[in-house]
This record gives sequence, structure tokens and C-alpha cells, in this order.
Amino acid sequence: MKKLRLLVLSLAAVTMASCGAKTADSSTTASSSETETSATVASSTDGDSSSAATSSSAEESSDEESSDESSSKGGHHSHSSSSDEESSSSDSEESSESSSESSSKESSSEEESSSESTSIESSSEEESSEESSSSEESSEETSEDSSEDTSEESSSVETTLGDDFCSTTDGSMTIVDNVYTLLSAGTYTVTGTKEAQIVVEAGDEDSVEIDLNGVNISYGENSPIYISNADGVDISAKSGTTNTVTDLRDLESTEDDTQGNGAIYSKCDLKLKGTGELTVTGTYNNGVHSTKDLTIQKQTLKVTAPNNALKGNDSVEIKSGTLTVISTGGDGIKTSDSDISSSTSKQRGTVTIIDGTVDIYAACDAIDAAYNVDIQGGTVNMKTNSYSSYTGDVIESSTETMYLRTTSNYSSYRYAVYFYDNDGNYSWSDADYLTSMSSGGRGMGGSSTYYYYDLDRPSNYGNFKIYAFSSSQSEDSTSTYVACSSGDTINTNYDTVTFSLSGSSISTSGWTTYSAQSSGGWGPGGSGSSSTSESSDVSAKGIKAANEIYVSGGTIDIEAADDGIHANYGDVLDNGETGVGNVYISGGTIDVVSKDDGIHADYNLNISGGTINVSESYEALEGNQIAISGGESYVYATDDAVNAGSSGPAKTPNINVTGGYLFASVPTSGDTDCIDSNGYYTQTAGIVVASGPNSENMAAIDADNTVSVKGGTLAVFGYGNVSYSGVTKSSKSGTYSGGYAYTLTFANGTVTTGKLYSGASFSGCTAYSDYGSLSSVSKVS
Repeated sequence: MKKLRLLVLSLAAVTMASCGAKTADSSTTASSSETETSATVASSTDGDSSSAATSSSAEESSDEESSDESSSKGGHHSHSSSSDEESSSSDSEESSESSSESSSKESSSEEESSSESTSIESSSEEESSEESSSSEESSEETSEDSSEDTSEESSSVETTLGDDFCSTTDGSMTIVDNVYTLLSAGTYTVTGTKEAQIVVEAGDEDSVEIDLNGVNISYGENSPIYISNADGVDISAKSGTTNTVTDLRDLESTEDDTQGNGAIYSKCDLKLKGTGELTVTGTYNNGVHSTKDLTIQKQTLKVTAPNNALKGNDSVEIKSGTLTVISTGGDGIKTSDSDISSSTSKQRGTVTIIDGTVDIYAACDAIDAAYNVDIQGGTVNMKTNSYSSYTGDVIESSTETMYLRTTSNYSSYRYAVYFYDNDGNYSWSDADYLTSMSSGGRGMGGSSTYYYYDLDRPSNYGNFKIYAFSSSQSEDSTSTYVACSSGDTINTNYDTVTFSLSGSSISTSGWTTYSAQSSGGWGPGGSGSSSTSESSDVSAKGIKAANEIYVSGGTIDIEAADDGIHANYGDVLDNGETGVGNVYISGGTIDVVSKDDGIHADYNLNISGGTINVSESYEALEGNQIAISGGESYVYATDDAVNAGSSGPAKTPNINVTGGYLFASVPTSGDTDCIDSNGYYTQTAGIVVASGPNSENMAAIDADNTVSVKGGTLAVFGYGNVSYSGVTKSSKSGTYSGGYAYTLTFANGTVTTGKLYSGASFSGCTAYSDYGSLSSVSKVS
């Protein structure tokens, strides 16, 4: 038992020795072996044996390590540091030596004691062996952990407040190889010239402001400004400064999720502000692109890009500023999402212009909204395609319109076509519902009714697949869809392919020509999908929306190689609804030069105010239901100046005038009608002057049903089919040459016509007026 007590005392002494510097400081109790053990611990902890004994940090580390070791000996397996390993191994060795010395000092004649000592020594050796083995295992595990920790520490980068190029007083950032990563909320100031990248990687609730204070930043590996995460980011061009952001990448050839899609690219709400100047040059894809909301206020901004110059997936709002927006191969301003935010119940996809001066040059559409366009004020000038001096190669250019037709009304689905080649390149094109008609032509009693969709077909692909998506599947995808077809080859001799849907499969069954199926129009001189050979092969509209367009103020000047203003009906929107195709004009001044329609609404065209001048167009005002209750409209077209056709929901076309002033003019030759309704023309108030063709085959007013004038003034230069009720019909003979304004004098008042855009001569004038009989017609000098 004495030997047992000696062994316990020896173990206790070694344990006290392992407590590090605290034991080392106690000179009266520390043995030389204990001092060596303490030195070993300190040396292992600090890596410097010469200073270990006096280092206070080593003392704290040694205390923590001893505590961990004690916990491990108590039966809890844990990783320890390298000093723990050495101390544990030393303790085991010293424990065995102490046991051996104690047993040798006892009398050999005491067999019982000797037996006990032998038993204890054996037990002690076994325990020591187990501890040593445990220490080796712990050492191996700790070595791996220590290696991993060292690797992590070596790869980490300390945060900083920045340098001369980018700095902050209330945020934090890292700088690695000219990549400045902004990590937290705060204001960051950027100044000077550098080939570098600014990355925002802040918290979900963090608001970040980047102040551009005379900076010229360029980058060729990714977006020069890449906003990966934040609650919102403001980029402010400081007053009196000139700033540039330049993308140095080559034009995008394949999709790459690691690359930002703009010279300035943001995955959160982005606001460009400040009274300074900012020039953004994109070379890869877009100019400024936010996958959320994009807002611009006060800034003098110039953006040039090969694809979309300004893109906000959810919305684009221009509150003020002076903007020059240039797209050499895409749209000027664009949104792409039309769903409803689950967090704010906010409808996405609208382009809003409140004020400012905005000049847009686009190879395709000047404004293309996935939902609505709302122009409330400002000055907006648009030039598209051939009218823009900046137009180059159109991104995903299309030389043909492709049509899909089916005998079943699959209106609950959205359709898209996947075009591809044998080298792995591909392009998506979304299909829009166009119309329905019989197999022998519209209204000709064919044996089958077909439903038609149209889309742009890129010119550089020879193969295609048709995909059907549900209303909740807003993205085009080859993995998530309702149904798809097998791969087919495009037949360039035709433009229409027939398809049918069964379960998850779509089958195609032959090609035809769309023009062979169409009867050629909505009525005399009309056309359900009117276009002119002069119009662009791509969508190159001034203002286009998938749902509705509102103009309540501002000055808008449009020169478009396609429709000046166009609202679609029937587009399947991300919110589960379909586009209604309405245009509402209640104020502002709109001037349009168009190679196709001046203002086109697939459903309702409602003019209640403002001033409209369409000086060049194929058809000036077009819709299914045209209502004019106010404003002044002066329109000229080479086909129909005002045309109500069977688009949209295919309700009976109607032109209804209840106020305002309309002057409509067409040439004297060709298949033209001044006012053409495939249904009814009704007038109860307002002033309408129809400067029609000088031939009985071409009407100043042509209605498939009736013309009813019950109030207001209708003055017809040329021939017209007119019925009247409740007003005075009168006529004035004479020859009236165009190019001038005319005053019509009635018994109770006068009406001034406005300019006759056609420049033709007309024989005679007929007026239906509540002003009384027409007494004279005179040219305004």
C-alpha cells in the first residue's frame, strides 16, 4: 500500500508539473523533470523555446491545454493541441519511471507488499500504455485539425478600410488582386483610374452606397461592378465629377452563370443617382443590368451596350436626369419579369418614366416591357433600327417570322421554341398568340380552325424543339416544362409548322405558308397582322408592352422601323394572367414616324387627351376597340389612317368618337381607306375630318356594318360610305388641294381641319354636323 501511495503522489506531482508556467513559478516544489515538462509545453505552444517560460500568452495557452488534457483523461475524447500531445506523452513516461523507482525501494522480504507492488506496477504500466496509445491517436487527429486550421488561416484575407482607389469609414472590405469586395453596409468612395473590380458581398439587410468621385474603372474578367448580395445598392456620381465604367470582355458567345450580364450587374435593387456624370460601356452583353428593380434619378448617364442598354428584370424607373441609352444590337430599356412579388404583392415588369430627358437608340425595341409602360412626363426621344446611327449586328437577329399552328386551343400554356445547332449553341424565342382562322382563310368557311402563334426565328440555327410551359413556369428551360417535341430541322421554304400536344409530348406534322392561310385582312384595306415590306425584320418598336401602355404627360418623339407604340394581347404573363393589349393616352405630346403602325393596341386604343402626330406610317391608329373622347390627333398612313380590326379578344370592331379632334389622311391612290372599321363607326360628339382618297373604290370612311353620326362634326374630303341620324348633311363643291389647313364654316360655327398630309386634291366636301349646314370651305393662309 505504501507503494500505491508513492505512485499516487508521483502522479500528482507530474500532473502539477503539466500545469505549465504556474507550476514553473513555484521554485520550492518544482522538480527538474517538472521544469523540463513545463518548458516543453511552452516551447510547443509558442514555437520558441527561448521565450516560452516568460511568455504570458504561453501561460494562458498552457492552462487551457492542461484543462483539455484533464478532461480527456476523465473519459471525454477531444482534439488537443501539439503541446497537449507532448505533455501527455511525457506524463506517461514519467508515471512509468516513478512506479519503477518506488517498487525498487521496498524490502524484498515482504512478499505481500511485493505482490501488491507488482500488481500495481502492472496496472500502472497498462494504464500508461493506454494513455500513450490514446495520446498517439489524439496526436494524429490533432495534427490533421491543426493542418486544416493553418490552411484556413493562410487563405483568409483580413478586412480593411481600403486604399487610395476605394475606401470607407463605416464599412469593411477585402482587397485581393485588384478585386475590392465590399462586405458590409456603409459608404464606399472610389476615385482614380484602375483596371479592377468592385464586388458587393454584404448582408441581406445591408444598404450599400458606392460614391463615384472621378473614377475610371475597367475590368476584363467579369463585370467591373458586380453586386452579388445586399438589401440595396446606390451608385452615386458625385456633383462635378466625370466617371466611367468600362467592360473589357468579348461579346458573350455562350451562357455562363459565373459572369455578370452587364458592365454594372446587380442581383439586388439598384439605384443610379447623383448630379455627376457616368458613362457605362458594355461589351459582353448588357450595359446596366439589375435582376431586381433599377431606378435612375438626377444622374447624367450614358450607357452603350451590344444587347440591352438598361435592364431591370423586375422594373425600370426613371425619375429624373439626362440619359443617353444606346443599344447596338438589342433593346434600349427592358424588363423581363411579369410575376407578382410574394413579399410585397408588387406587380413586376413595368417601365416608368416620370421626368427627365431620355434619348434612346436601339437596334430592336426602344422600350420593351414584360408588363406595362407608364410615361408620366419628361422628354423621351426614340430611334430604332434603321433610324438609329448606332445599330450594328442584332443580338440573336431574325430574318424570318416563324408561325406555330394547332387545331386545339391550348391557351392555358405558354410556348417557346428552342433553336440550336450541332456545335452546342442555342437560342430561345418565346411565341405570342396571334389569331385563329379556318384552314381555307379567315371567314371563308374552311374545314378546320387553327390557332396561330408567331415568334422571331434566329437566322443562324438549323434545328428546333417546341416547348410548352405552365403559367407558373416563367423561365424557358429544357428540364422543367409541360411538354416538348423531339428535334426537327427548319424548313426554310416555309414559315409555318403545325403541332399537336399529347401528355408530355409535342409532335409536328408538316410545314405550310402563313400567307396562304390568311385571307389577307380584317376587311377592305385592313390587315389583322398588318406590316409593310419596309418594316424591320426584327421587333424594332418604339414602345412595346406585353400588357398595357399609359401616356399621361411628357413629350415623346418616336422614329421606329416597326410600330411606334404597341401593346400585345394574349401573352401569357408570369403572374398567370394574359396580356390585355390596351393603350391609354390621356396627355402629353406624341410624334411618330413609323415604317409600320403608328399606335397599335391589340385590344383597346383609348385617346382622351394629349396631342398625337403620326406623320408617317403604314396604319396610323389601330386597335380592336378605338375610343376617342378628347385630345387632338393628326394622323397619316399609306394604308388605313384609322383601322379597327379583329385582334385581341376578337370582339366586333368598333370606332367610337365622343369628343376630341381627329384629322385622318391617306394618299389618293392605292388600296387605302381613311377610316376603316371591320364593324361599326359611331360618332356622338367631337370633330372628325376624313381626308380620304379620290375614288369610289377607296373610302374616306369604310365600315363593314354601319356608320352612325348622331352629333359632333364629321367632314369628309373625298368619297365615303356615311349614314347619319340627327344631324345635318350638307355638301360644298369645289376642288381642294392638300398640304394646307382648311376652315369649314357652318351656320353655327367654324371648324379648322389641320394639315392635309397627303398633298392631294379633292373634289367636293361633305359634312355631317350639329353646327348646321356647311356654307363655305376656305384654305388657311
